Amino acid sequence: SLGRNTVDPARRSMSNPKNQAIQLAQLSPQQLKQMGEQIEEEIQQLTQNLDQLTKAANRYHTSGRALETFKDETEGKEMLVPLTSSLYVSGTLGSTEKVLLDIGTGYFVEKTPEDGVDYCKRKVNLVKANMDKILEFIKQRQSQAAQVNQVFSAKVQQMQEQQRLAEAQGV
Repeated sequence: SLGRNTVDPARRSMSNPKNQAIQLAQLSPQQLKQMGEQIEEEIQQLTQNLDQLTKAANRYHTSGRALETFKDETEGKEMLVPLTSSLYVSGTLGSTEKVLLDIGTGYFVEKTPEDGVDYCKRKVNLVKANMDKILEFIKQRQSQAAQVNQVFSAKVQQMQEQQRLAEAQGV
C-alpha cells in the first residue's frame, strides 16, 4: 500500500506529460505491459459507460417527443397500454393535463406535459454533457495507451537486439 504522500509511478507518469517519457522508460517491460492492460480495461469500461449514457439520452429524447405529441391527444381515446416491452392491453386515455414522470429508483413526480418535455430536455443535455466528458477522457487514455505501447515495443526491441548481440559474441 502506498503512503499518503507517495504517488504510484504508473499514475504519476500518466498525470505529468513531461515526466511521462522518463517514468515510462524506467518501468520494466512487464510493468509496461500491465499498465497497458489496465488502461485498455479502463477504456473498455468507459466505452460501456458511454453506451449506457447514449441509451439513457435516447430514452429521455423519446420520452420528450412522446410528451410533445401527448398534448394533442384527447381524454377518452382508446389506446394500447404497455405492461412489458412486448405485452400490451387495451386502455382509455385519462386526463391529458398531468403526467407521471419516473425520476428514478421508483419515484414518480406529477407534471404537466410541457414541464415533462422541459424535464426530458434538461436530462438529455445533462447526459450529453457527461458523455462529452467521458469521450474526452477516453481520448486521453487512448493516447496514454499508445505511449505505453510505444515504450513497451521499444524496450522489447532493445532486449531482442541485446540478446542477438550476446549470441553473436558467444558464437
